[in-house]
Amino acid sequence: MPSALEIHQWTKQLSTDDWILQSVAMEELGKLKIEKAVPAIKKILDQGKSSWLKGRAMLALAKIVGKEMIPIAQKATGNSDPILRKAALETLDLVGGETSAPVARELLKDPVMEVRAMAAALYASEFPEEAWPTVERLTGSDQSSISSDLMRALAHVGSDEALARIEMLFYAPNANTRRGQDIIQALAIADNQAIPLLVRLTTHYSPNKTEFQLGQKLLSTRDEKIVTTSLKGMLLSDETQFKGNTAELMAGICPNRELGDLLSTIWIKRKDMPQDAIRSGLTALSKIEPSRYESFFSHYLKSEDPITRAIAVRCRGLIHDKELFETFRSYVHDDNAKVAQAALESLRRAPVDSKPTEGLLAYLTRSLSSSEESVLLAALDLLGKRATVDEFDSALEVLKPFLGGEESRAREAAAKALNDLSGNERMADVSIAQGFVGHWMVVGPFLNDNKNTGATKVYPPELQEDAETYKAEYRWEFGGGQANNRELDLTWVEASAQTLEGEVHIAAHIPVPVRYAVAYAKTELISDEERFVRLEIEVRELLSQKVWIDEKEVADFTFQRNELSSRTSERMRSKPRHTKTVKINLKKGSNRIMIKTATFGGSWRLRMRILDESKNKKADGVTLVASKPRSR
Repeated sequence: MPSALEIHQWTKQLSTDDWILQSVAMEELGKLKIEKAVPAIKKILDQGKSSWLKGRAMLALAKIVGKEMIPIAQKATGNSDPILRKAALETLDLVGGETSAPVARELLKDPVMEVRAMAAALYASEFPEEAWPTVERLTGSDQSSISSDLMRALAHVGSDEALARIEMLFYAPNANTRRGQDIIQALAIADNQAIPLLVRLTTHYSPNKTEFQLGQKLLSTRDEKIVTTSLKGMLLSDETQFKGNTAELMAGICPNRELGDLLSTIWIKRKDMPQDAIRSGLTALSKIEPSRYESFFSHYLKSEDPITRAIAVRCRGLIHDKELFETFRSYVHDDNAKVAQAALESLRRAPVDSKPTEGLLAYLTRSLSSSEESVLLAALDLLGKRATVDEFDSALEVLKPFLGGEESRAREAAAKALNDLSGNERMADVSIAQGFVGHWMVVGPFLNDNKNTGATKVYPPELQEDAETYKAEYRWEFGGGQANNRELDLTWVEASAQTLEGEVHIAAHIPVPVRYAVAYAKTELISDEERFVRLEIEVRELLSQKVWIDEKEVADFTFQRNELSSRTSERMRSKPRHTKTVKINLKKGSNRIMIKTATFGGSWRLRMRILDESKNKKADGVTLVASKPRSR
């Protein structure tokens, strides 16, 4: 329903000099029957710049005030301008009822074809038999162009002869590209006698075409028994060109056993059935009652056509089967990627108590080694959804090549699978396997303010990193309640990754509420030899981060508001954040990392990844600690 503002704008448009805006406004206001628009539309009817615009005004008024427009429209049928005569007939067609027939009969002799066609449609709606001779003459095969009004006239007549004429026009070699849609639309007004024709013509189009969708919509409101009988005729016919479309139409409007049983019997017996028709038949039966057609689906599991085989797999997967993993074993490893993907995705719907005897991880070994990304991603998704928690550690080892690799889609899918498998309980381990620091020791808060003065102050952890406790002044920064400024005794606390990308929410590990504050986080990297790596550090606005490696400063980042992004759209989606990389040299053995992180109004989060010197992958030979770093 349009808003009051839209209605107001359309009403204002009636007074503009722009005929396009006026016509759009009249169309919308007429559909909504906005009575307050009547005076302005009447003014356009009387003083409009063109006959066409006056005609649109007449129609809009008819939609709003109804039969009040009959005298005006009847008078306009005698206007010298054919555009107004046609608009008058359209108006009478809308509101005139039986009173329109005499006027329409007179205009069957109009010198202008467009007017005669509209008059024929209007007259045929009331007196179809009397109108037929005129309509027959106007719709002969020798006519180069047949208007939609004449198609409606034929549909109104609705006799065997008229329907035969419609079908002839549909197949006419000189028909324009619009004719099919005009005919199907015209059949909306025909009686049930036209249903078989509407079914036949609709199936000439593929389901993604406007004509098919229109025909399906019209047939969905018609007598189901007649529609079913018509579809049976199509299924039994010798032609094969439109069998697929027929199956799609059946599934859309009459997904019943009678038609499904007939289709399943015919499709298997016929050897000349096109592959697209077989696929449509599979899909149609899957929408009726999958378990009823198990043998049909199984028959096409043997198809040599991989696309048909893949669809058959998906349909077979809809049937409740405790042994589905065994049934699909060969299809999971099918040479065609689409078939293998279909099998893997279908197994997600297998009964809860259905599982392979060797365990899911072993069952998926070949799939996880597939060079086809679609198969690999489907296998990872299945692993995450159907493996058991006791398979986590084994799965983590198997998936480490993906987690530490360069392919971001495979890495993210493997991480998600492991997280799903563990029920969100092993995020830190998954993040570490990707090269993210998954465990930190954190201490804070130390004082800061909205000017970020704390970022340059030297606090005790910088002087004595491994002290057991630190003294820190605490200042209450929130309105309401009672200020509770005091001295804090702070200790290092363990903080684990809270996302698969190793993100830690610093404030969640601070013992008191803060708005502006400084904290320190430390961890340990163990390298099997001296090597260069890159630290990928997430940076945010209104946040400072200073990084030391074994007490040597290697990075210092501070970003003010709007410095990372000034685009409103991006800022509305989320707080802007980016990454910065720093190349560092690790010595063999233990390397200590400490970060000083200061918020002066920004989102206080920490994320770091240890990357290869040049490739976008986890650095080889570097172990990230999974617990409290050792004291020196």
